[in-house]
Amino acid sequence: MPGFMENVSTLNSFVRTVLAVVVLGGVGGGSWYAYYKYNAKEFEAQDKAAKLAEANQKLEDAQADIASKVKLIQEKDTRISTLNKDIEKLRTRMALLKVDHRLARLTVTNQEQRGEKGDLWTMLDFVELNDEGVPYTTDPARSFEIKGDLVYIDSWVVKFDDKYIEERDLDRGTSLCIFNRIYGERQQPIEGFPLDRRNTRPTGYARGGQETEFERKIWDDFWAIANDPAKAKEMGIRAASGEAPNMRVQKGKSYRVTLRASGGLSITPEETPKVNEAPK
Repeated sequence: MPGFMENVSTLNSFVRTVLAVVVLGGVGGGSWYAYYKYNAKEFEAQDKAAKLAEANQKLEDAQADIASKVKLIQEKDTRISTLNKDIEKLRTRMALLKVDHRLARLTVTNQEQRGEKGDLWTMLDFVELNDEGVPYTTDPARSFEIKGDLVYIDSWVVKFDDKYIEERDLDRGTSLCIFNRIYGERQQPIEGFPLDRRNTRPTGYARGGQETEFERKIWDDFWAIANDPAKAKEMGIRAASGEAPNMRVQKGKSYRVTLRASGGLSITPEETPKVNEAPK
């Protein structure tokens, strides 16, 4: 019996403990529920504030990212614009270097064989032109008879450093040329016909008018300058030398003598004009 009563006492103690826990849990839960209900609006406000802060932070991050990308695009656009300008300048410089100035036209009026050996003679007209291909009114065509059909045009040519041509320097914006003589393959150069007309600006590269002081100095001291690299460099001259381009000509054809802004002389056949088309 005492053991039974002891077990009953232990059970009662356990039940009381469980009931106490339940009661305390209920009281605690009720208290928390009451506290939450009482402060629900504050909790919701805090939650909304946290979410709003998080959203604002994301927006700020996105705006910063966009601003960074916009700046990068602007920098690339600036670089592209600079590159395009550099390319355009380079194209302009290259175009200036390749400008061809019309100097003269050769027109073969006749070819015939003469003498016992049947030597070929070529009759031709030589006229200096402006850049539009129009003869100068003050410089009429001159007629020559050349032995053979291979025609040489002996000239002095001055070529300047490219930078002066690219910068369109007033005195050195293009190569300079002055004609000396014209002759055939079966003639000695010294036997050639003179073409030089000094004291007037060489017409091929000229803009008309008299020689400038700079040009006169070059022609007067041509060979001295050609043989003095230091003097030539001081004047911006890349090369000064004689040139004698030649062409085997044909009866009835015309040939254009041109001077490249950065180079030397060329002789090329002109295209045959079409019907009702003016000669070039």
